[in-house]
Parts: sequence; C-alpha cells; structure tokens
Amino acid sequence: MCARVLLSLAVFPFAVLCFFVSTAAALPWDYDMYRQKSLEANEVARAPVEGTVPLGYKPFTMTLEEAEAGLKNPVSFTKNSVWRGQRLWNANCWTCHGKTGAGEGPVGSQIGAPDLTNDFYRQKSDGRVFGVIHYGLRAMPRHGFRFSDAEQWDIVNYLRFLQGKDVEGMERPVKEE
Repeated sequence: MCARVLLSLAVFPFAVLCFFVSTAAALPWDYDMYRQKSLEANEVARAPVEGTVPLGYKPFTMTLEEAEAGLKNPVSFTKNSVWRGQRLWNANCWTCHGKTGAGEGPVGSQIGAPDLTNDFYRQKSDGRVFGVIHYGLRAMPRHGFRFSDAEQWDIVNYLRFLQGKDVEGMERPVKEE
C-alpha cells in the first residue's frame, strides 16, 4: 500500500504537468505567426470600411474609353519604375499573364489570358492599359482598389518593357517551354 501511495505521489506531478502543458497550448495566448491564416497570392487582407477614404486618395472617375483617349503616363519610364512594376507583376499578374506577358501563366490557358506582347496590345495607349488594370475587363478582375496610381503606372511601364521597350541594365524574362 505504501508503495502505491509513493508511486502515485511520484506520477501525479508528471500527470499534472502534462495536463497543464496541453491546456496552456489551447489558451488564447497561443496565437502566433506559426498558426495564423496566411494570405494567398492576389489576396487582400481585408476590405476597407465602407465610406472611408484613405488620406490623399483621389477617386478615379474616368471611364475606360476616357482613360484610353486622354490619360497620359505621368511616371517616367526608368529602371526603378520598371523594377517596381516587375515586382508587382510577379506578385499579381503572372498567374494569368505569365512571366513574359504571353498568357502562359498557370491559370492563363484556362481563362484565355491574351498574349499582351503582340502588336494588338502593343498599340493600346498607356491610359487604356491603366484603365484595364483599374477596372478590369472580361475575365480580368479589377485591381484599382489594390494598387496606388503610381503602382498601376509602374505595371504599365513593366508591360511596355515586356512588349519590347528597352531599359538599360534589365533583361526580359524568357518564355519557359
């Protein structure tokens, strides 16, 4: 009997410790970076509250046709702008349009993403490209809420780079076969 009591007293602290460790892991303070829901590519964390306006925001009210006819690219075609556009493209556009803009992205063939490097799209004005990025068109969703105006122009500049406009010190991605 005495041996059982001693054994119980020896095992009890380990049992309590195991119980509290598993309980402690389930308490609310266990929320950390390891267990969080991660954002996927092209996913926005949360929509802004309805009716709020970010500081310095100017609403874009042109139609696609007005943008095509009258909107000029205010961002200079520089290596920095193209580089920023490349980063945004790789994070948001390549899934459909591919790294080269030829529509060879993993989703592009399924939704009919066009080859943006052909002459038809090369002849479109910068304002038209900006408007399509902002409002979307056909299967392409709108991205105006996601990017600032300057970021949208950087994407336009990167698309022009993919279409053949040269930038010193940058090489175009090669289509994978």
